[in-house]
Amino acid sequence: MWIGVGLLVFLGLAGWAAYSFLIRPAQALVNDFRQIVVLDSKVERQGAYIPPANRQLDPEQLQRFLAVQRSVKQQLGERYQRVEARLNQLAGQQAGQLKLDYRTALDLFRDSSSLVLDAKGLQVQALNRQDFSIQEYAWVRSQVYAALGYAVPNLNPQEILRQIAARDFNPTVEMLKPEAPQANIQLVEPFRQELLSYYPFTWFGL
Repeated sequence: MWIGVGLLVFLGLAGWAAYSFLIRPAQALVNDFRQIVVLDSKVERQGAYIPPANRQLDPEQLQRFLAVQRSVKQQLGERYQRVEARLNQLAGQQAGQLKLDYRTALDLFRDSSSLVLDAKGLQVQALNRQDFSIQEYAWVRSQVYAALGYAVPNLNPQEILRQIAARDFNPTVEMLKPEAPQANIQLVEPFRQELLSYYPFTWFGL
């Protein structure tokens, strides 16, 4: 009898843990990705962006990019500061990786509620202030982090939603790291620590 009761308690705890650490964060991820797609449509510049043939960042582009990140962090305020150490840890774990394990990323949802979604709303406002299109910002982001030795996701929110809908609570995404021109490496390096503290947000299209 006691064995049976113990087994029921164990199964109950296991079910609670699965819900708390996998299912509920994955459900939050689904909800946030759906809203991220909607928020992207509010970026004023929606046209195509043709990157330079030499793949070199313009210093003015980098400053606009930094302005977007700084605006998001500043407006998140204490909420960002509370998770900054965790963001740095996640960035360190992902260094050099070409696949993203979203189970790690789900920690942001379990511990920080709507942080990523709120950051996305702030980012859209900053993109409009800095006259970024979605495509130009995405290109600059990939070049900036490639210059630091980091890949960014080839993000397809619909595919992530499909994986989670199929009860795959650990969706994986291919990462892209284009070859970085030396000029980009020299341009970006002075801002390494600042950029890496924001890096996990790029996993969600920020």
